[in-house]
Amino acid sequence: MFKVSLFSGKKRRRSNIEHRLGYRFKHPEILQLALTHRSLKNEDDSIPESYSNERLEFLGDAVLELVVAANLFSDFPESEEGDLTEMRRILVNGKFLARKAIALDLGKEIRMSVGEKESGGMAKSSILADTYEAILGAIFIDGGIDAAKRFIEKFHLTDRDKHLNSRRYQNFKGLLLERLQAEGKQPEYRILSETGPDHKKLFEIGVFLKGNKIGHGTGKSKKSAEKSAARDAVSRMSEH
Repeated sequence: MFKVSLFSGKKRRRSNIEHRLGYRFKHPEILQLALTHRSLKNEDDSIPESYSNERLEFLGDAVLELVVAANLFSDFPESEEGDLTEMRRILVNGKFLARKAIALDLGKEIRMSVGEKESGGMAKSSILADTYEAILGAIFIDGGIDAAKRFIEKFHLTDRDKHLNSRRYQNFKGLLLERLQAEGKQPEYRILSETGPDHKKLFEIGVFLKGNKIGHGTGKSKKSAEKSAARDAVSRMSEH
């Protein structure tokens, strides 16, 4: 079913992390693999080249998408495909996964190189999110889809509705585009101003519809300013 080559060395304690996960592994070596960042092999030649959590991350991503999609499909029978897709995007967003990893205090459990650790690897959102997905993959391998589903529903989706309604996670550009395209219209984003030195730019962007400004926003990048403008436009449309 699952094969992994363990390397010699001091075994880590797993009881604390298993307690936080609410799941006890039948094969604890899979958990160890899920917590191993690829940088670790750079410091130890005895570690196999393929020994990292990247494959489990790939699997965990697919498991999470499936369970979340099934959950939304069941609980929102009136929602159309586009709405379900957007809700799923919010619940599998990298930043959201990183926050879940922080809630589990995964950072201190990740096995990584000294260099990666000194560069702040234990707190990097990308590493935390990847490790979280690897944990999900490990639970699936160790206990099957039912075990993974129980964990996701109990921990990952426990505050689902709160985050679905959070403006922090909503894709306002996508939402605005969807609303306007339904009416055969298309938004246009224009730079209104660009201030500050190259290393500290501030962009002001307006979103227009047939020449009329329907929203504006600012940001440290064009992308963030466009998101802000789209948020403003959606808010204005909702008010009317």
